[in-house]
Order: sequence, then structure tokens, then C-alpha cells
Amino acid sequence: MSIAVLAQVYDEVRRLSIAGSSVAPGDFRLKKLIAPLEKSGEKAPVFKKVAESVSKVIESNETTSAEALLDLSTLVNAILYTQGEVGAEGDLEPVEQIGEGILPKRTPASLLKSVATALTTAGSGRLELVQESLAQDPFPDPRLLGPAIDALDGSYYEVGDLVEKAVLPQYGKSIVPIVLEKFDRKGGAGDARRLSLLHRVDPEGAESIIHEVLEDGSSEVKIVAISKLRDPKSVPFLIEQSKAKASKVRDAAFSALAEIDSDEGAKYLIERMKEKGHLRSIREGLKSRHPKAVKVLLDETRAAWQTLLDTKETDKKAHEAAHTRLVTLLSALEHRSDKETEKLLLELFPQRAAITKAEGKHGAKTCSDCILARMSECSDKTRELLIAEHETYEDYELAIAARAALQQDDPAKFYDVFHVYIESGKNAKTKKRSAQSKAEAITQAICNEIGSVYHYWYEIINQEREQEVVRKRDQFDPRWLDLAVKHNNMELVYALARPDHKPAHKALEAELQKRLKAKRVDYHLMDFVQAVVRAKHPDSADLIIETIRNASKRGTGYYAYALARLIPALDKSALPKLEALLSELPDNEADRYVLAVAELKNRR
Repeated sequence: MSIAVLAQVYDEVRRLSIAGSSVAPGDFRLKKLIAPLEKSGEKAPVFKKVAESVSKVIESNETTSAEALLDLSTLVNAILYTQGEVGAEGDLEPVEQIGEGILPKRTPASLLKSVATALTTAGSGRLELVQESLAQDPFPDPRLLGPAIDALDGSYYEVGDLVEKAVLPQYGKSIVPIVLEKFDRKGGAGDARRLSLLHRVDPEGAESIIHEVLEDGSSEVKIVAISKLRDPKSVPFLIEQSKAKASKVRDAAFSALAEIDSDEGAKYLIERMKEKGHLRSIREGLKSRHPKAVKVLLDETRAAWQTLLDTKETDKKAHEAAHTRLVTLLSALEHRSDKETEKLLLELFPQRAAITKAEGKHGAKTCSDCILARMSECSDKTRELLIAEHETYEDYELAIAARAALQQDDPAKFYDVFHVYIESGKNAKTKKRSAQSKAEAITQAICNEIGSVYHYWYEIINQEREQEVVRKRDQFDPRWLDLAVKHNNMELVYALARPDHKPAHKALEAELQKRLKAKRVDYHLMDFVQAVVRAKHPDSADLIIETIRNASKRGTGYYAYALARLIPALDKSALPKLEALLSELPDNEADRYVLAVAELKNRR
């Protein structure tokens, strides 16, 4: 007898078992299989019995669906698999365990599949998906270990680096034998990541490997080995490596020297800092926190500032060297918050105009921007001075000042100081591009602070992340949203829209409708759909359904991935409309939303 229809039933039962038995009642795909089963039952009674079992699943409710689905699954499996053999011959031997045992986690199959695919395939969006999946905590899971280890050798280095730093360390020492099995000290980027991973999960065990690599390892693997050296006894070797021809080897050596608390290392760094010319070759060493090295760094920055002021632009070679040196030294002050660094920045700030003039056409205000950036990171005192001069800035400088003001955590003051730029940028009488640029700079600073606005394609809905975004949104003065609606600044509207703000809801809906009717497909359409859901628009479900229909009509199936992620955040009252939508969509399109609707249905 033909069992093709039984295979279809098996596939549907498996799908429903993964999604949860509560979504089985009324399932339209199972319903389609009853007729062919009954027809086959005219010749083979077993098919009629399967049809009856399918009908019980469809007619069940949330209370009886689990038992009905289990009965159907048992029956179909008994028919398809009537014979089988398990086990193996031979004696059992204990397996040596390293580290703690790892058991499968209670992770949704859909998440496991998407993460495994992102780790083992090519294409854009994989990095964002893996990043966002970390919030769902799918690791460590033995089912994802193989894909994660394979990702170390991937061509997209950012995915490989993320897996090495944030994913595989969660498995602990238990993965050491698996990592060592494929490790080749003369290998490439994948083996370099393996060595770094070994050092993370088992620093003591990796020591002997590191010293072997230093003798005859490949350049890529050797660079990682050098960067892991932290013993003061390694300082002479690192000094030697800091003179290597390969720039990456030098960077690794200087980076290690900057981390080691050694007078010998600090002395060497000081000598190199005082050399004439630019400092690009030792830029990693400038990050040293050794008190003696820091003091010389600040003194050399003051000297470089004066040298640039004294060097004429007509002497191109000397001027370029002086400029490069000052930029490199200022960059090395990044994230320093000590009093001496604060004192230097307060000295440099009033001299920005003179420094910019000294930079000439060659500099394009690079040094001035560096000074502002370092002030925004240093202390409350430097930030307050930076913010006080906001009216004198161009757009890029204004963006730095806005970021500094956001760190001060005073919402009312931030609005009072910076809202004028949104007003000026949208003023009908203002024709200057500079005013519009400044408005864009403030808009972008706010959107970046809130986060999770762009690239919703790869964001996985989870309560903790949503709460963080909402918390940041609600920290802004409520007057910003009123201002954004008034001037139709849609970037700010969809970043700041709140559940209680009807004008923002109206503006979002109007913008969404406009984009749905546009002739060209709009990439940022998803930003507005996301904002509608986050702001709890009363018609969120209807707007998402309209967007899904629009995507189906246009043939833009790639929207489904983002739209499906929004469905679980809707109110449960939307379920009847969503289920009706699934029945009217073609099967291949409905498949994209079935699990999302099931997740909403099962949400407590």
C-alpha cells in the first residue's frame, strides 16, 4: 500500500509536537489530509483509523489536545516503523570526563535551528542573529557545540571572533579535547581562535602550547600566543618581538607590554614614546597604565601640541609628522579618567582654535575632535565644560557634546540645552545645511542612546532586552516626543513613541501607511512596524496583518522573518485574526508565521 499520505501526517504531527499540542486543535494542514486518508481507507482499514485519529486532534481543545496528538503520533509511528534494531555489540567502557557535564537545555527548536544555521552557513545577517541569540541563553547546549566549533573556521571573521569570545567559553574545560583535536600551530585564523579559546577556558593548560607556538607557530597563531603573555619574565621576549617587521606582531607585543606591571617594560615604552616622529608603530603600547608611562604620555602630548603649533604648514613632511604624533597621543588618552589626564584636557580645550589653525588643510579638525571625544569620556568636570560650549560647535562636535550630556543623566537639562537644534533644523525660514546637520546629529545621538531601533531583522524578542529599551526611552524628557511629532521627525517618533501618546500613534500609523503604498520596497518599513508594537498602538495587530498581506502581494518574503518576531509581542486578542490570516495565505508563506502565532497562543 502507498504510505505517502502517512508520511505527510508524520511531518505534520512532528511540526505540531515541536510547536506545542495547544496549537493542534483546528490545524488546517491536518484537516486537508482527512479526505485522502478516508479514500485510502476504502482499501486499507488502517488509513481509516488514522483519519479518525486525525479528526480527534482537530476537534480537540487545549485540555484534550495533548492526549489526542500523542495517540496519533503513536499510531503513525507504529505503522511507519514496525521493525527496528537498537544497541551495539561489544563491552562497555567508561568515558573520561573533562570539566562539568553538559546537558541539553530547554531551548525552542526554532531558536536552535536558526542559531545552528547562522553558525554554519554564509550570508548577511548571521552576526546579528548570533549576537541577539545570546540574550535567549541557548548556550551551552551539546546540540550547538558542533556548529559553534565549525564557526571558528568560517570566512566571516566577526562571527568566528564572537563565537570564540562569547559562545564557546560557556562550555568550559569540557571542550578542550575537541578543540585540541583540530588545533594546528602552523594553521590560520581558525587555529588562532582555537588557541585563544584554549587560553580562555584553561589558562594553565594552554601555557605549554603557547610556548611551543612561540618557537615555530604560524604568524597568525603566534600573534595570539604573544598577546596572551602576562608574566614579567616575558618582557625581554616581548621587547624583541616589538621590533618585528610584521605590524600585527608588533601590535601584539606592545599590547602585552602595556598590560604587564613591569618597570623594565615601562622603561622601554617610555624610551619609544620619546623617539622623534610619529608613534603609530607603538600605539598599542601607549595604552599602558603604568604610572611612569602615563606621566610620560601626558608630557609628550603637551610637547606634541606645542610642536604642531610651532611647525609651519609649508614644511609638509615635518608638519604631517607633528600632526600624526599629536593625533596618536590624543587617541591613547581614550577612556582615561585620572586627575592628570583631566588636567591636560582642560588645558587643551581653550586651545582648540589655535590647534585647528595649526592643523591647516591637512588636519581637518582631527585633533580638536579628539580632544572633545576624550573630554566626553573623562570626568563630570570635562563633560560640563564640553557641554557649556555647545553653541560654538559644528555637527560632529555637537554630536560628541550630546553624548556627553546624556552621560550626565539629567533629562530636563538635556532637553533644555539641545532641543533648539531640532527646532532650527525644521524651521521653514532656515535654508542652511548646517542647521539641518545639527538637527540630524541630535536625532542620531538620541536614537543611538536608546538602541534597538535599526536592524530589527535580526532582533530576537525577549523580555529583558525590551525592558532595557523601554527603560532608556522613558528616561528622556517627555517633551522630546511632543517636539518630534510637531516637526514630523519620524526617527525620533519611532524611537520615543510611548503607549500613552496618541499623537505619536497617529504619526506612526500615517508613516507606515505611506510606506506600504510606496512603489518601491522600503527597507526601513520594519522600523515603523516595530515602533507600532513597542508603543502599544491600539491597532498593532491590524497593522501587522496589513503589512503581512502587503509583503505577500509584493513578493517580499524576506519581511516575514522580522514580522514573525513581532507577533509574540501582540495582545492575545489578536489570535483569531492571525489564525484567519494563516488560512488565507499560501502554505509556504503561512509556514513563516505558524510558530510565532503558536508562541503568542502559549504565552502566559
